[in-house]
Amino acid sequence: MNVFRITLKELKVIRDPKMLLFLLVSPLLTMLILGTALTNAFNGSLTVGEINVLYKNNSSSSEFSKYWDNFTGQMRQAGIQLEEADEKTDGKIEVKNNRYAGYVEISDSGLEYYSSSQSLIESDIAQSVLKAFTDRYRLAAEVAGTDSEQADAIMAGSGGESYVVEESLNATRKPGAMDYFAIAITTMIILYSALTAAHLIDGERKRNTAVRLLASPVTKIEIFAGKLAGIVLLNLILTIVVVLISKYMFNAYWGENLGLVFLTLFTEIIFAVSLGLGLSYVIKGKASGTVVMIIIQLSAFLGGSYFPVEEATGIMATLASFSPLQWSNAALLEMIYADSLSAAVNAMLLNIGFAVVLLGTAITMMRRKEGL
Repeated sequence: MNVFRITLKELKVIRDPKMLLFLLVSPLLTMLILGTALTNAFNGSLTVGEINVLYKNNSSSSEFSKYWDNFTGQMRQAGIQLEEADEKTDGKIEVKNNRYAGYVEISDSGLEYYSSSQSLIESDIAQSVLKAFTDRYRLAAEVAGTDSEQADAIMAGSGGESYVVEESLNATRKPGAMDYFAIAITTMIILYSALTAAHLIDGERKRNTAVRLLASPVTKIEIFAGKLAGIVLLNLILTIVVVLISKYMFNAYWGENLGLVFLTLFTEIIFAVSLGLGLSYVIKGKASGTVVMIIIQLSAFLGGSYFPVEEATGIMATLASFSPLQWSNAALLEMIYADSLSAAVNAMLLNIGFAVVLLGTAITMMRRKEGL
C-alpha cells in the first residue's frame, strides 16, 4: 500500500503543464519538424555500390571449385566482389567490423553464410545470389551422373535465369523521414527520463523531505520502489501517447506488432530510469545530472537520433555500438521493416541487463547510508 501511494504521488507531475510541454509536446514537435524538413533525404531510389563478400573454400571437390571460380568471375561483372580469405583471416570478425557485407565458408557439406547486420541490403543481395548458385549446383550435381554436358550447361546458365535480377523494392517497407524520426525521437526522449531519475532521490534531500519520509512508517525499499514504479509508469504512459499520436496524426509507420514495439520501448524506459538512479548514488550532487546529460547527448549523436548511422564505418561504427539508442533504434527498425524478432530480443536483454546492474548498485549504496 505504501509503494502504491508513493507511486501515485510521483504521477502527479502530469498536472505540471511545463513538464507536460517537455515530455509530450517537445518530442512530437521535433519529429514533425525533422520528418517534414528531411523528407527528400529519405525518398528516391536507392543505389547500391560494389558488394564485397569474403569466402574460404575448403571443399575437396575439384568439380565444385571449377564451377565456383566461374561463378566468382560472373559476380565480379555484376558488381559483387568475392574475395578469398587467407588462413590467418577470421571472416566472422571481418564481417562484424563491417569490412565485408558477408562471409562464406565452403565445405564438402555445403555453404555457410554469415551476414552483416550493418549492411543489411548488400548482405541480403549477396545471400540471394549465393542461394541461387547453390540451388543451381544441386541441380547440376543430380544431372551430372547421366549427362555431364547438360550439367555444365546448367551451371553456365544456358536458357536459365540470371543470378542477379533487378527489381523495384516495395516503398511501403522502407522508412521515410517521418517513420525514421518517429522512432529516433521517441527513443531519445525516453533516455531523457534518466535526467529526471537522477534527481528523484536527490530532490528529496534538497527539499529536506528525506528525513520526514524516513521518520514515517515506510521503509527505504518501499520509498525506492514507489518512486521507481512511479517514474517508469509515467514515462510509459507518455511514450504510448507519443507513439499513438505519431502513428495516427503524422502517419508514422510502427509496424504490425505494436505490442512488441511497446515492450521494447518499456525496457528502454527501465534502463533510462536505472541509469539516472544508479549515477545519482555513484556521483553526488549536481555532478550526477551533468554526467547524465553528457551521456544522453553522446548517445543521441552516436545512436542516430539526428541522422541515420547504419552506414557508419571504422571508429564511428565502434562508438555507435556502445550507444543504448543505437541498439534500440536498430532493433526497432529491423523488427518493423524486416520482421526480425531476434533484434528486438537482443535490445531488450541489453536494456534489462544494464538496468539490473545499475539498480543493484543504487540499492546497495542506499542500504549502506543512514538516509536516502
